[in-house]
This record gives sequence, C-alpha cells and structure tokens, in this order.
Amino acid sequence: MKPVTGALAVLIMGSSLSGCGYMFGDDGYFRDRGGDYQLATVEPRMEVPSGVQSKPLGDMLPVPGVTAPATADKFVVPRPQPMTVSADDAGFSLQQSGSRRWLLAASSPTELYGRVSRFFDDYQVPVADESSSLGEFETEWLAFDLQPSNPLVRRLAPSVGEGRRLEGREQRFRVRIEPGVQGANSEIHVLHMSRSQGGTQSEWPDNSDNSNLERALLAEMETYLNQSEAATAASLAVAMQGSVADTAELSEDGAGNPVLTIQRDFNRAWAAVGSAIGRADLAVADMNRSSGVYYVNLDQSASEQADDAGFFSRLFGRGEPEPESDADRVQVRLTQIGDQVQVTVERSIDSATDLGLARDLLTRIRDNLS
Repeated sequence: MKPVTGALAVLIMGSSLSGCGYMFGDDGYFRDRGGDYQLATVEPRMEVPSGVQSKPLGDMLPVPGVTAPATADKFVVPRPQPMTVSADDAGFSLQQSGSRRWLLAASSPTELYGRVSRFFDDYQVPVADESSSLGEFETEWLAFDLQPSNPLVRRLAPSVGEGRRLEGREQRFRVRIEPGVQGANSEIHVLHMSRSQGGTQSEWPDNSDNSNLERALLAEMETYLNQSEAATAASLAVAMQGSVADTAELSEDGAGNPVLTIQRDFNRAWAAVGSAIGRADLAVADMNRSSGVYYVNLDQSASEQADDAGFFSRLFGRGEPEPESDADRVQVRLTQIGDQVQVTVERSIDSATDLGLARDLLTRIRDNLS
C-alpha cells in the first residue's frame, strides 16, 4: 500500500470516530433542538421609534379562552335520528330472523289495530276473541276442506305443504300486534294451530304447527295492507282532484264489446271501481290487484253474501258448502292504457261474456262512481 493511501485511510477512520460528537452532540452542528422551548424567554414588545408610522399587528393564531366550566361527568352520546321512510317504500314488509317471522309496519299499534280488523272482515274470517289492549286477534277454527270458498282459505290452502293433509283437520290463527324497535313502527306476529275436527285441544303451542301457513298468512296480510294503504291514498287524491264519475265514459271497442273508460291512473281507478262495486250491491268473491281483477259472483248480492257470513251462519254452517259454478262468476278487469284505465267484463282472460250482461254490469258500476 502506498504511504499516501494509508495515511488517508487512517485520517478517514479517525474523523468518523471523533467527528460524531462534533456533528451530532449537544454542542454539535446538528444537535437535537427538541427541548429548546424550555429555555425560551418572553421578550418585551418591540417599541417603534417616535416619528415612524407603524401598523398594529395582532396575533395570527390567537388562542381562545376556555369559557365552559370543567365537568367530570361522562358525555352522553345522543341517540341517532330515526330512519325516514320515503313515499316509494312499502309501509309493510315481511321480516325473518332464523325461524322467527313477522310483518314490519311503519305505523303505530293503535293505527294498525283497525286495519287488521278490517282484514279479517274483508276475508270473511270470523274472530273468536280480540283484545285492543293486547293488540291480539284469535280466529275461529277453519276447516279448509269444508270451506273451500272462503277467500282466506283459497289463498292459504296451496301453502299447506307436502305430506300435510287438510281432510279432517281444522286450523286457527292468533295475530298479535306489538310495538316495534322504533317508536313509530309495529310488528305483526302470527301463530298457527291445528287439530282434528271436533277436537278439544285449545292451548296455543309455543311455535306454529305449520310454519308454511304462518308465512302464507303474513304474506297475505302484507299484500292486503300495502294495497289498502295505496287505495286509501288514491281515494284521497280522487276527492282532492274531483269526481271520478265526471271522467268515466261507457263506449264500445272495435269488436263491439262494452268498455268503461276512466281518465285516472290505475290506483285511483282501482279504488273508485271497488267502491262502486260495493255501492252497486255486487258480491266480490275475490280480488287480485296485481292483475287488476275483481271476481264478481252473479248468483247473490253483496248484502246476501254478508248475511251468509253472519253469526247464525257461522254457528250452524258447518255443513257441506254449495259448489260454486264458473258460470255464476265474471271478472271485472282494469287495464292501464296510457293515462287512462279501461274497465271490461269477461268470463276469463281469454273468453268474453254476454254483451248484454257486460253492459249492464258496467252501467251499474258507472252509475255508482263518485
């Protein structure tokens, strides 16, 4: 190794060992200044010499004084605001958690009680016991095989499930309205019970005997309550915007079939036609709002139908029901076309009815529109 190279190496090593204190020590060039604030002193405000104009300068970042008294109490987190339900959301929805099912309603139990009562009236289901304080309804025993024409039986019977028989069995339901988690909501719970016809078992089970029927009744109530809510709103809109009868016109289509045209949207026309059918004393056996169809019985009036569902009929009406004939039933169908609704009468969706009968029914409906 050359003498110059060796001397340079020794010089570099010595600088690296002794230079750390010179560069980074307490007195070094790159010393730690993190604690310098502890040695700072407050100097007096600078005085401007007389005769020199000065512009007063304030603190750029003033520190506000603490005005609130100190407190040792815990801070209470405020409750979140309740969720809002938009006009497009359904007021009733079917909920499920595990094996539990219920109908969630955006109404208080007090408001909901009367609507559930009307549900049983419209579906011709006799109520054995009810309590407004408990928000509870208990139906009479229903023999599905002996009451096939009952509107609710027709809806629930297909949901019984495989391996379960209807013959010789009778069913009943308990519907309970309970306050929801949020103050403005409610929950509708259903319990189903089954026994042999004429049996003496009366104690309600802890869980439904047939969960399929429990689910089917909740689904039927969801559809009914949502539709009745829409119909109520439509009826109010009709009252605010004028008479539906003023916009109704009875005419004929290209094939000569009578057609009742109503210059309203479907919701308003559906509510108005349903009310007109009732005032015309026509007996509605069933309805399907999604298809826009009222099923009307021709062999009896609405008043006769109500008499059949009276107390003595329920008491002594356990005999074999009279079979219904398709010839005694017609469909009053509402079809939305643009901004108007056409009302027609037909035997089924693919077969027409007698023209004279159709015109007579449509005339009675038109005359009872309001």
